[in-house]
Amino acid sequence: MKLAVMTRSATLFGLICRCFEADGAVCHRFADDVAFARAIYRDEYSAILIDADTGLNPLRPVLARRACYADRRAPLIVIGAGHDREAIARLFDAGADDVVLSPVDAREVMLRVHLALLRVQLQSADSSDTLECGAYRLDRRNCTVHVDGHAVRLTPREFAIAWLLFSRRGEYVSRRQIAGAVWSRSEDIIGRTLEQHIYKLRKKLELNGPWGVHLRTLYAHGYRIEMTDTAEAALEESVESVESAESMDGVDCVDSHGVALETLHDDARTAAAMTCLAPMQPVAAPAAPPRAEVHPADSAVARNAPAWGDSQAAFAASASSAPKAPYALLSAAALAARTRGNG
Repeated sequence: MKLAVMTRSATLFGLICRCFEADGAVCHRFADDVAFARAIYRDEYSAILIDADTGLNPLRPVLARRACYADRRAPLIVIGAGHDREAIARLFDAGADDVVLSPVDAREVMLRVHLALLRVQLQSADSSDTLECGAYRLDRRNCTVHVDGHAVRLTPREFAIAWLLFSRRGEYVSRRQIAGAVWSRSEDIIGRTLEQHIYKLRKKLELNGPWGVHLRTLYAHGYRIEMTDTAEAALEESVESVESAESMDGVDCVDSHGVALETLHDDARTAAAMTCLAPMQPVAAPAAPPRAEVHPADSAVARNAPAWGDSQAAFAASASSAPKAPYALLSAAALAARTRGNG
């Protein structure tokens, strides 16, 4: 028998080792969440024991990974829990299979662990292997998501991310929590791999609202699954298309009072969106410049036209009235240059 023990207390770890010494058990102690989750994933452990003083958040890597991958190979027992009923209930909700209350008794530890091992051996698959959210139904047994009745196959890691997000819908799940649960690694090591998986997941499952579910991203918070109304999703899609067009054209979409579209809500936002989507009014084409017309000499227009001599006299008169100063200055300068040349 091999036990994985998560504790910072050397005293508690020594007690656990003595409890199962007669069974020839090998106990491995861990103090880091990520290393703990990675070891449980890679190695086969008979049972998992966690010190209650280290906390038991459902998004801890070891618990989140068990939930995402339906990993029930080994029972999880919390050691040293308090006597508060609500706190104990939260431990079971977080994924604990059994709880040993404080103060810790060696005989109770042995009994709880052996009973948990027996239950794991006897338990069979149940309805907890499926998860439903609107038009989405997730099945952990074959890594399949049914969207409105149509099956969508995902890779194991894509499905693990989907299960983690859908099981915590309405809550933001951070990049660090996803990296620890799915890869058993830190966020820094995963890098852009997580973003690529999120992109593929959003595309495969159409998590942009058409089926009433939206995958939101918030900087420094993480990712969240939200239930949305179909009409609202259509409006948001149209608004996103408007904003995309604005970013290309460099034009801000505002209402008649100069209020930005992002600041409007409900009916006002709908009206503003429809205004932005309305087709532009056609602009009249500019008038063509006048063209010279040629008329026959015996036509009425030619007979009534003024004589060319009159037009030539008028042109000469307008030319004579133009200022002569530039020409006079030019002549003086030329004369001075000529004088210096002669001298």
